[in-house]
Amino acid sequence: MIDMDSQNQPQPLAPLLRQQHEGFDLDLLRPEPGLLYHLTGPGRAGKSMRPVAEHWVAEALVHGETVHWVDGACRIDPARLLPTLASLGADTEACLSRLYLSRGFTLHQLDRQLERLPHELEITRSPLLVVDGLLAMHEDEAIKRLESRTLLRRHIALLSRLAQHHRAAVVVITEAHGRTVHQRRLLQQVHRHAHHHLVGHWRGTRRKRTLYLNHPRSGLRGLWNANHDPRQTRFTLAPREFEGRSVPASARSHALQNEG
Repeated sequence: MIDMDSQNQPQPLAPLLRQQHEGFDLDLLRPEPGLLYHLTGPGRAGKSMRPVAEHWVAEALVHGETVHWVDGACRIDPARLLPTLASLGADTEACLSRLYLSRGFTLHQLDRQLERLPHELEITRSPLLVVDGLLAMHEDEAIKRLESRTLLRRHIALLSRLAQHHRAAVVVITEAHGRTVHQRRLLQQVHRHAHHHLVGHWRGTRRKRTLYLNHPRSGLRGLWNANHDPRQTRFTLAPREFEGRSVPASARSHALQNEG
């Protein structure tokens, strides 16, 4: 769990993000300051592991913390956090205002974004940093392999310093298996420097498949399903004053009718 001052920590609004799971509980594996977490799973750039990171991000936001999310795979969508935050009774607007997003469309843009993180964390004091799709932009054919390896070494060293010097929990998401020899070498480099590894696999048929998680260091493993409401997010409007009287919720909208 992210270290937070118990005196400043607000009371939980509801049981935090409990999952319907069999054998695996993410609450037993919360990111700790000073450590680098490597999430790998199926899908492009480890797409299947993104909900796991969003789980931890929502917890931090509900407790009033700021979170940095660096998107290296061009797939960030903060709206995915809304159902979870709403189910906890949290102020979704206030929570999302503490989520700092940045997106890189090229490897050099991602490099610049990571380079700015030490200065940004000096201001926000964020205890959690997520880098989604760290290796996605390395697939660009315009990037030479030597340059790719050099940049990745620089990025891993930078993220390790952020974890140690800024006491932040750093979560990195990548694919599980490289399609080329070069990609597999990059994955091995990330794997060597991470303190924790959480690996995901699909189990079941395509329509009823479930994410099976394995944490080798602790031996935790099992099926995990995020408890998200599949229905459309509902928005509640506050009552408005009309001619000095409060308009009830049931009278705020009427069907248009033709007179006479």
